[in-house]
Amino acid sequence: MIKLIITSFFTLLAAFSYSQQNVFITLSPKVASADLVIGTDVTNLNGIVFNLEYFDYYLSGLHIIHDGGQDLDLSDTVFLIEPTNFVLYLGYLNVTNIEQIQFAVGVPANLNTQDGLDAIDISVYPHGHPLGFQDPSMYWGWTSGYAHMIIGGLADSNSDGIPDALFQLHNLGNSNYLPYQMPVIQTQTNLSQIDVYINCNVDTWLKDIAIQSVGVLHGSANENADVMNNVITESVFNQGANAAVSNAESGVGTMTFSSVNSSLSISWKNIKNVGSFQLNDLSGKIIKLGSVSDETGCFIFDNISNGIYNFTFFDKNLNALNSIKVAM
Repeated sequence: MIKLIITSFFTLLAAFSYSQQNVFITLSPKVASADLVIGTDVTNLNGIVFNLEYFDYYLSGLHIIHDGGQDLDLSDTVFLIEPTNFVLYLGYLNVTNIEQIQFAVGVPANLNTQDGLDAIDISVYPHGHPLGFQDPSMYWGWTSGYAHMIIGGLADSNSDGIPDALFQLHNLGNSNYLPYQMPVIQTQTNLSQIDVYINCNVDTWLKDIAIQSVGVLHGSANENADVMNNVITESVFNQGANAAVSNAESGVGTMTFSSVNSSLSISWKNIKNVGSFQLNDLSGKIIKLGSVSDETGCFIFDNISNGIYNFTFFDKNLNALNSIKVAM
């Protein structure tokens, strides 16, 4: 991941129409508006109880439409979205107001199969690359290419409320790589960070798919095509009513970050009444925590693994004062 140094820009914000900011897109997996938890019984739109073992998909062809229709083309990047890995760090960008995003679910044809102009053997990709080997596998050979989305688990086949029937939908084929666009409302999390929060509704993605009887389908036709088409015809991706609401008081001081190798630096200025801090990963696991009382300062954390983290300051009553999302 590219490491970028972020600086405060009070004066630049007033002087220029566009300012560089860290931009994140969060694609939270949901079922019935609640957070998806792998291995937990949930109910789909057809009233069928199911329990997921995995749910993974690729996102590519990304365009950020901003500031009066300008097109920030990020289409050369492929992202792998997983149940615990669904925040995209797009970089330190010259963007003020994001109006729309455009993308497709899956791997584009030029990278997908042996016929792709830019396709290479999967073994050439380094460990950890989205197009490298995955567990569960997202790749079905040089001829079939990558699965755009895979989902599997157990579904209730006899209406007793207990998931018992195995289902797998591993969805392939260049014909199922479909462009999608949606208007968005951004969150100005703080003066140097824009977040776009989007729900990925797994139950809607499975709408009208008979998961209780579909069995194991690895292919590009019938239900495999139907489930991919749901992205276009149904509200698989949408935003909540509070999409523009920041989780913390972004007007309380400023926070910035920089990262080099495994070292993370977090600086802050003019944050009053600070009592403690926490650095958490996206699952909520606490990576670092401690007490702090300085209104202005800097922390340096070493031996931090690559990923997306949340850093939050709290007052002495454990009320959140300000937070920042950081990328390693």
